[in-house]
Amino acid sequence: MSKTKTYRFFYHYNKKEGKLTIHYRKKCIIADDIICKVPTNSKWNKTQPYLVMQGLASSVEIIDNKAFII
Repeated sequence: MSKTKTYRFFYHYNKKEGKLTIHYRKKCIIADDIICKVPTNSKWNKTQPYLVMQGLASSVEIIDNKAFII
């Protein structure tokens, strides 16, 4: 049985856009909403964005400007 490869992702609120920003596989994706189906944990930074949520995902799909993290 082969295991699906996962990649690190993180997301945070983008105040300038007024939306959420997802960073996944060297891409920056802006979405209105996030539906996350994988475990996440918080990470505090010394510079902005101060708080990001991060985890491991096999894919990020955009449907109707909603990001589905699987």
